[in-house]
Amino acid sequence: MEFFVIGDNDTVIGFSLAGISGRSVDNPQEGLLALKEAVESDKIGIVLITEAVAQEIRSEIEEIIITMNLPLLVEIPNIDGPLEDKVTISDLVKSAIGISI
Repeated sequence: MEFFVIGDNDTVIGFSLAGISGRSVDNPQEGLLALKEAVESDKIGIVLITEAVAQEIRSEIEEIIITMNLPLLVEIPNIDGPLEDKVTISDLVKSAIGISI
């Protein structure tokens, strides 16, 4: 199983230096197309997608997470750092069960 990264040009270039292939996207349509190609590939096991791109195609991301075992989708910050309004896993747990972890 291989890694694949979807995001801005700087992020994709950075990961390519570590030997991870990917696709640079500039709009939601390109992001959706890159994600669809990654999901349909039997070689890709983990898709790293920048938070900014994931925000633009959130419903498709959630559908894949709910319905598919592979690939595993992991949201990562882009070159500018994490999104300020990003909901963390800790926030989700706290809202679901009322306990801060």
